[in-house]
Amino acid sequence: MKDLRERSPRVHCITNYVTAGDVANMVLAAGGSPVMAQGLHEVEDVTSICSSLVLNLGTLEEKTIPAMEAAGRKAAVLGLPVILDPVGATASRFRRQTAIDMIRKAAPSVIRGNEAEIRALNQELRGHEAGKSRLETACSLRDLTGAVVVMTGEEDVVAGKERRFIVRNGHPWMARITGSGCMLDGLMGAFCGLYGELGPDGPLEEAVVMALSAHGLCGELAAGETAGRGGGTGTFRMYLMDKMSLLDDETLERGKKIEIR
Repeated sequence: MKDLRERSPRVHCITNYVTAGDVANMVLAAGGSPVMAQGLHEVEDVTSICSSLVLNLGTLEEKTIPAMEAAGRKAAVLGLPVILDPVGATASRFRRQTAIDMIRKAAPSVIRGNEAEIRALNQELRGHEAGKSRLETACSLRDLTGAVVVMTGEEDVVAGKERRFIVRNGHPWMARITGSGCMLDGLMGAFCGLYGELGPDGPLEEAVVMALSAHGLCGELAAGETAGRGGGTGTFRMYLMDKMSLLDDETLERGKKIEIR
């Protein structure tokens, strides 16, 4: 966390407009610097001054797709980490096809989704269901795309290029507020931007895993604080941001729940 706050990587987020403010504030709380540009005529310039790019399909519209593609192409040319969140890939053919197009055109470094979304992309690319377990499914999509694949859920599964991880940090209340996953995308952008500065061989697996653990740990700490004060989900949302802004390396090291497979 200290390195993140000292170097403050700039994260370009083309994200869900419902939660864009929360994403920006979470990136700031972690120590990053968010940029939320979506205009087609500036996304390439903005991407070129950033350390990473986040593409979130949460409130997907036809007019946003060219900007996402342009930003993704620019990031690829510059060798910047690209985090793709195929939100709602099971909800419509439009979303599913857009996610596939982004994989092909933007070559994401990280793909993060829930189990249904990751399975849907797997099936779309393979033409049939692949992988029985969650970890097998994540590894299958990794092999197809070359990306680090993150399947979030009760336990988060990460299929890295060299290793596989299970992250057990988190709290059920995180699923009861809008935008927790979008905030995680922003955090991954910040962590990956930090490590991505080391070049294409930067340890993105570690960046992804630490972002997951930090986000989940702050959820645990926020839930404890909320319960102690008799609060509800609104209070929890506030404390989630607070805990991230106060998180230090020692607390993260003590609280992380990471298993390497």
